[in-house]
Amino acid sequence: MCLDKIQQFFSDQGEETLKWWFSKEDEIIDHIEVTLSRNPFIGKSVESGSFEGLRRITYGKSRHIMLNYIIYYAVHESDGYVDVINILPSRTQRKRN
Repeated sequence: MCLDKIQQFFSDQGEETLKWWFSKEDEIIDHIEVTLSRNPFIGKSVESGSFEGLRRITYGKSRHIMLNYIIYYAVHESDGYVDVINILPSRTQRKRN
């Protein structure tokens, strides 16, 4: 269900937004590797919504979480193995209400 929503999100984005997101891909991957290799439990647990049960870290400099990349992941409690990573870009064509 989460993957369907992510796929729909990306299909709604324009070419400019996707190019911007892909230009940051290597930096984001490096951030994920460094952050989660230090402590895979560092991310805040998601308590509700489509990503409930996953953990969340962000990449970016904004104090407002929604203006950064949001990285959702699952981690095995027993051994700290990171199982799933989903990355949502902050820039979208959606209008603010």
